[in-house]
Amino acid sequence: MENVVPWISAFTSTGGKSPIVLPVFGPDGPEQWYAMASNEAEANALSQELLAFVGPSYSDFRGQFLDPDPTDTTETALHERFGRFVFRLVPFNSEDSARIAGALQMYLGLLRRRPTVPDRTRRPFGKVRAEFDRALLVGNETDAVRLREELVESGRLDAEQEKYLDIRMLAGLGRQFQLAHDYPLVKSVLGLSLPAQTIADLVGALYSTYIADLEEGGDDDAVLSTFRKEIANNFGPLFLERKGVMRPSVLKAFMLYELVQAEPNTERCQAIVSVYPDDGGRALVERWAGRLSASHGSPRTDLFDSARQALADEDYGLALQLSFDAFPNPWTYAALLRCAVEMDDVEVALKVLEMVDEAPETVRLKWSKRDLARLQQLRRDTAVHPGVAVDQPSRTIRPEADWLSWVAYVESGIHERPPLQVLEDVLPRWSVEAYASDPAACTDLAKRLGNAGGAAEQTFRDAFAPLVEFFVDRADRPVRAFAPIYAMLIRIMAWNGMVTANELELASAVVLALISLAPTREDYAEAVDAYAEILGANSAPGNIDWALNAAEMLAIHGSPDKESRLRFFMTVVDVARSGSHRLRPVQYEILTLLAKDYGCSGLLDSFPERGGAGEELAPRDDFAGLIGIYTLTEQAGQRARQFLRKMFPQAKVELNADHVATDKLRGLAANADIFVFAWKSSKHQAYFAAKEARGSRRTLLPLGKGSASILDCILREFETVG
Repeated sequence: MENVVPWISAFTSTGGKSPIVLPVFGPDGPEQWYAMASNEAEANALSQELLAFVGPSYSDFRGQFLDPDPTDTTETALHERFGRFVFRLVPFNSEDSARIAGALQMYLGLLRRRPTVPDRTRRPFGKVRAEFDRALLVGNETDAVRLREELVESGRLDAEQEKYLDIRMLAGLGRQFQLAHDYPLVKSVLGLSLPAQTIADLVGALYSTYIADLEEGGDDDAVLSTFRKEIANNFGPLFLERKGVMRPSVLKAFMLYELVQAEPNTERCQAIVSVYPDDGGRALVERWAGRLSASHGSPRTDLFDSARQALADEDYGLALQLSFDAFPNPWTYAALLRCAVEMDDVEVALKVLEMVDEAPETVRLKWSKRDLARLQQLRRDTAVHPGVAVDQPSRTIRPEADWLSWVAYVESGIHERPPLQVLEDVLPRWSVEAYASDPAACTDLAKRLGNAGGAAEQTFRDAFAPLVEFFVDRADRPVRAFAPIYAMLIRIMAWNGMVTANELELASAVVLALISLAPTREDYAEAVDAYAEILGANSAPGNIDWALNAAEMLAIHGSPDKESRLRFFMTVVDVARSGSHRLRPVQYEILTLLAKDYGCSGLLDSFPERGGAGEELAPRDDFAGLIGIYTLTEQAGQRARQFLRKMFPQAKVELNADHVATDKLRGLAANADIFVFAWKSSKHQAYFAAKEARGSRRTLLPLGKGSASILDCILREFETVG
């Protein structure tokens, strides 16, 4: 009773706000303990304190949350009551069981004497949201779930915003298939005026799930039939407003939506064709648009309805032209004023002012306060009368147009809205392809990002994740025109000093994009040296797997400058040497193989006593099951397989790199005793197929995609299950 009652009393006396640790008894006393907390902050503190009082000295506890066994009624009940904030401590032997009991009594005494501390754990909402976005960008599901909970617990989100956050998380983690089939979630937001990002996430998920594969077959009738049945009939309200979203999949989906209507909006279809990027999909969209005259004749469209739709889609160029065509109908004045303000073009503003000044008094009396405010803004921005030149510096900079206008807005120091908030709103409306075809604009952007100072410099550093999302993640492949931006992003990260694990993975993604373009020797050396600076500033033992993955990435890609690449590897070796007493045997084995790749096998001979790393990787004959590894970085997978075959000679190790959900992948996921799905490969339907095939069994998701990360999560799984 002394192991139970005091904990229960302490827990109830605080109203359930303190942690509680309870034993599970066997014939000879406590066999294991469960520790529970009520929220994220308490769980983090409890984990650290348990490590201090018990930790790896007496148990298998390393700070990990409990992965509940669905057949264990105790663990199921604890999970239902405390959520994921449950830990389990299993002693190594009976002597350690007694030591744990004593240590926990000391811990309880400390908790009773601890004074009440004001809650200062709540972090700024914007900072948490930025970390959430970075976690999504690198595919770190564990961090994303944790940060989502922190955002919800902040009390800053209403019910609708919480749903938008759930949609963003599924789409950001590449779970489009899962999102498209989450009917309750999608249905719950139909009919709402959705943010541009949510429109991009939802419509993109539906298109990739139902239409993308059919698109490649060339059967337009099958595409239209499937779109009508699976998307238009079920989710039609999603297509009320496009809000300027420029994602190719979204543009194609809105085109198909019009084509399956009884009376398609011709202007809307032509507007989509006019803004569609000049890539491989443009010919397809033009072919679809050609069906309008063939299948529907010349549908009648009312100019007012078409202009209103264009404004809803935030296609201001089309709305302006339609308003000109319908002028002087009374409704055109409000439309012209809005278009002129949003387009922020001096010539357009002057032309609109000239037309508005001719409006009759009966029309002016019906203008709304917003119309009058827009009129005043146009007059203020132009500050002209006929024949007077425009004073450009006096005009308010509008950051919505593109990256360069946003940069100018940041540099101006005059912000009606926070720059990062503006960026979050407009990013889905900007076209990656527009920059891919404009190297001069990319070079200008890179220079201005790099030469900024003061507050602007800090804002650009804070915008690192959106820059990576736009120029690296959203592009299908590395783009030659983006090379100056890639190089600048690497330098920005180097200037930041110490960063998070997710930011390190983003840095690796940028470096990979740059070196995949076969850069010049000078550009390569500059980028790799900056990469080494990042490693030097983040040389903690916990980052050694990332460092090994980085060295492996450079080793398997061509290098125009072997010296800078070798300098990077020397930095990796220095980091490993300084923490050699913490180096695990598998990490030392990978380091040894990398030393051969870099042509310096004797470099590790100077290592000091390596502690755990000095142990040989003795083969284990206690596992003869199947280990499945899914990764698109096949060389990393092959290296991981090589080590696993050495360590587990009785086991079978299979690799898979299918880009879609194949039967082979499903079979491997279903049959594997241990299954790894490399994070970067989760950006398509293969992940959902694999997870579905696994059922209730765990799928391991390494943060990195190198062999070190793959092996680390597999070996930790063996440690967990014993």
